[in-house]
Amino acid sequence: MKDYVPKARAAITAAGGKFLVSGGKTTTIEGAPPTNRVVIQQWDSVEKIKAYRDSAAFKDLLPLRNKLATFRSYAVEGVTQ
Repeated sequence: MKDYVPKARAAITAAGGKFLVSGGKTTTIEGAPPTNRVVIQQWDSVEKIKAYRDSAAFKDLLPLRNKLATFRSYAVEGVTQ
């Protein structure tokens, strides 16, 4: 994890992603508890995160990423505030 996280954070930030939450204590309010680590990112659009995930930077991280864990990724379109 110590090799992956700094590289992934740099690649995500360079592609325009912003970290809102990364790890930290979670408290279950209702339903099943979350997995061990929760990361929430903010992107300007779904297209931008898709472009990042199609990028060479993301694909270069995949071998290391896949050795660490099974990731679950979701995109949720928010409303303008």
